[in-house]
Amino acid sequence: MNKRLIYRKLKNRNNWLVVCLLLLSHVIFSQSIENLYVKMPDILNPTLSAQNRFELVEYVKAHKGDSIENRFGKQAHLLVLDTLNKRIVVQNTPTSVFEMKVNNLKNGKPYIGIIRTICAPICNSVVEFYDTAWNAIPIQFTMPKAVEWVDLRKIKKDIVDINWVKKTSEISFVTLSFSDKNNEIVAKNNSFEFLSEVDRKTILPFVFNQQFKYRLVDKTWIRTK
Repeated sequence: MNKRLIYRKLKNRNNWLVVCLLLLSHVIFSQSIENLYVKMPDILNPTLSAQNRFELVEYVKAHKGDSIENRFGKQAHLLVLDTLNKRIVVQNTPTSVFEMKVNNLKNGKPYIGIIRTICAPICNSVVEFYDTAWNAIPIQFTMPKAVEWVDLRKIKKDIVDINWVKKTSEISFVTLSFSDKNNEIVAKNNSFEFLSEVDRKTILPFVFNQQFKYRLVDKTWIRTK
């Protein structure tokens, strides 16, 4: 075979390889936690504009600080920027935290989880899930109730009224967070901070102290602990 023809084929193959690598790097960057956070629709995080989010991320990456002024003149702080595990946590205001993490479904498609936590004054969270085009997707997470942290079997009926315990545990304040390494959601119960000191002393001996952990099975989060 002609050497010039061989060289031309190798050159074309190398050019195609370069194009493929460039396209791959573009896809990877477009799904990076920093890019998704900056490009997300403002309605999902109205406290900080896209420019605010860009500057906040760039300041941290350049080691020039971890805070910026939000739209309301308050300081927002970037608490976690984990590019490896694709997780970001931002203290948007003194009483609110925004958390985002990218993971993959069973079919390999990436999805974005967002947790918003408000402390007013007792902290409570909500969680939502989106694809990388920011369309909401039907991943099911059922918020645990305060009563799930109560071991009703330990309650002696002649000492404490079980129905009173159940009624007292109807109001739930639960904070969520994404695990920093595993594909898990961790739930912490804050509900009993809502009670009076007397009621709290009565019910706390029957309350589990540990956090609950959830893992994604198909499109439903299942409690594992």
